[in-house]
Amino acid sequence: MLDLTDFHNVHFIGVGGVSMKALALLCARCGLNVTGSDKAYSPALDALCQNGVYAYCGSDPAVVEGADLVVYTACIPESDAELAKAREKRKTVMERKAFLALVERLCKRTVAVAGTHGKTTATAMLSAIMSGQGVKFIGHVGGDLPGGEISLTDSGRDVFLTEACEYKRSFLSLSPDIAVILNMKFDHPDCYRNMDELKDAFRRFADNVKEGGLLVVDHGIKDEFSPRGVRKVTFGFCADCDYRADDVTYKDGIYSFSLYRYSRCVGRYTTHVYGKHNILNALAALAAADGLGLDIVYAANSLSAFSGVSRRFECKGMLENGARVILDYAHHPDEIAAAIDTARVMTRGEITAFFEPHTFSRTKSLIDDFADSFYWADEVVILPTYAARESGIEGGSAYDLYLKLKKKKDACLYMEGYEAAADYIKTRLSGRGIALLLGAGKIADIADMLFKR
Repeated sequence: MLDLTDFHNVHFIGVGGVSMKALALLCARCGLNVTGSDKAYSPALDALCQNGVYAYCGSDPAVVEGADLVVYTACIPESDAELAKAREKRKTVMERKAFLALVERLCKRTVAVAGTHGKTTATAMLSAIMSGQGVKFIGHVGGDLPGGEISLTDSGRDVFLTEACEYKRSFLSLSPDIAVILNMKFDHPDCYRNMDELKDAFRRFADNVKEGGLLVVDHGIKDEFSPRGVRKVTFGFCADCDYRADDVTYKDGIYSFSLYRYSRCVGRYTTHVYGKHNILNALAALAAADGLGLDIVYAANSLSAFSGVSRRFECKGMLENGARVILDYAHHPDEIAAAIDTARVMTRGEITAFFEPHTFSRTKSLIDDFADSFYWADEVVILPTYAARESGIEGGSAYDLYLKLKKKKDACLYMEGYEAAADYIKTRLSGRGIALLLGAGKIADIADMLFKR
C-alpha cells in the first residue's frame, strides 16, 4: 500500500483549485519537492510560489518528467498534455480523491464532512474548534479564508479533517473514524442519473466509517443510514435530536439559539455567520467535536467568534449609491433560495440577484427548481454559464434558464458579461438594496470590478 512518504517529487495538475492548492502546500510542508500547473492564472499560484511550490500557468509536459507522483483533479481530461505525458512515462498517477487517502494515512484518525450543501462552512467551523482546543491536525477545507489565504491547517498528525465531496463519488476513497452528513439533495447530474444513485453513494460513504466510529447525520435523513458497528447521532431543530437548537432568534441575519446536548441545555450562543442554515452546520460541527472528546462548551464559544469562509455570503462592501454587495458560492437551487432568504431578513430594500449558472448539465436537469429558487428576489439577472468541465448541451444554457424564469418573474434580465453587470449595479441599484452575486464560477470578478483592489 502506497504512502505519501514513498514519494519525493509531486506534480499537481489543476493546482489553482481550492483543494489542490491546499494539498500542494501540505506536500511542500512535508518536505517534498512540489510543482503544479493550472490552465488559468490566479493569485493562488503566486501564494504557492512564495511557499516553495513551483506553480505556473499553462502546460509543460517536461516538468512532469521530473515527478514520481502526478495528482490531477476530476475535471482534467485524459487529453491533457501533462496527464498524457505522465501516463506515457509510466509515472504514478492518481486522481485527487485517491491522493486524499494517502494524506489520511499520515494521521491517527479521520473526520470527514459530507453533504450536498454546507460542507465547506461546517468543516471550517470544526477546524476553528479544533484549533481553539489545541488539537494536532491536518485541516483540509474546500474554501479560502477571508482575505484569500490558502485554507490549510497543519499543526500535527493526530487527526485528518477533510471535506468529503460526493462528485464522482470522491468521498468513497476515505475511511473516516467520524463522518458527518449534513444533507442529501440531487446534484451532479453528469455523474448521478437520479436521486437513488446519489443516496446509494452517501450510504456507501457512511458504511466506510470504521467499526466503533461515529456517524453524525441530519435528523431529517437519519433513517437513510444504518451502518453496522457505528454509533449514530443526529442534529437539527426537532425535540428528539441529540444535538438541538431551540429558542432561535435573529437580528439582521445573525442568529442566536439555545444549544441542547442530549436534552440538556449547554448554553445560549450566537453565530456570526449569516443564515439560519448555518445553525445546522454549527450543530454538526459541535457534534463531531464532541465525538472527538473536545469540550462542547468551549467549542460552542469558539463558534461564536467564527467569521465564515470566503464566498459564503461574504459581504464585499457598500457602494456610494448605498447598495451592499454580497458574494455567495450558491450554485444549486436550494443554496440560492437560502442565500436570498438570508438577504431578505437583512434588508427592507430591494434584492437583485445576479446568477452565473455552473455547468450545463446541472442547469438542464434542475431548470424548474432554479426558476422557483429566485421567488423572493425582487429582480434577477442571469449571466452566461460557467462551463467548467463541460460543453454546451441543448436546453441547458443560461439563456434557457432566463427564458424559463422570465415566465415566472417580469423583473428578469439577461446580460452577456461581468462588465455589464458591474455597470448595472453602480448605476441602477440604490438605497438599502442588496446586489447578491451567486455562483461557483468567476462571478466574484464583478465584486473585484466594483471594489478595485
